[in-house]
Amino acid sequence: MAKPIERTNDAGPQGASRPKPRVDKEARKAVYLRAAAKAFLAKGAAASMQDVADAAGAPKPVFYRIFPSRADLIESFFQHVHDVIVETQKGTWDGYGWALRVLYLEAKKEPEIFLVALKTFRGNPALEPLREKLLALLYTQATGFFEPGQGAPDGAASRVAKASKTMNSLVFDTLVVWLEDSDGLSDEKRFVWYGRIVREWRMATREAYELDAPESMD
Repeated sequence: MAKPIERTNDAGPQGASRPKPRVDKEARKAVYLRAAAKAFLAKGAAASMQDVADAAGAPKPVFYRIFPSRADLIESFFQHVHDVIVETQKGTWDGYGWALRVLYLEAKKEPEIFLVALKTFRGNPALEPLREKLLALLYTQATGFFEPGQGAPDGAASRVAKASKTMNSLVFDTLVVWLEDSDGLSDEKRFVWYGRIVREWRMATREAYELDAPESMD
């Protein structure tokens, strides 16, 4: 009697399953985020998740695996801007207006994301905490301009926080104009113009908030 043929699960080299290539989730997220930003710029803040998924060239279920909700997607725009600001603020002071100059040059690499966060969704009360989080970075950096001088009137330390907020959203408004290239200026002229504004703003603000000794204020 013939011996039964033994069956195995070894299909040999040709039948072996090939490992699926690993997907770089962060790289895909970055690509989708840029595509989504372009969709919001084109369609406005009312763009749907289907709109942004289509712009990303991804099936909606795949897109949702990266961004589980519209809120997550929008928060990712703001987080991207936040992270870029933090990195650019690590630089060394290089003249008045250097911080915006460095931020602008970095933002130009992915302008759509910055424009969506700083312009498209501006005015939405529900997103104000995200905007305030960005402004807080600017205020914190500005405090370096307002260290009370020796002999400043009493209470100067408590006025520093208020002084640091006097520029408010001018930084972001200016950044949007530069990214949209709507002011008719070259980058070189922009940097000189803004640097002069920052210099005068610092001097005027220190005087207004009495952060120096009275005799040193001209």
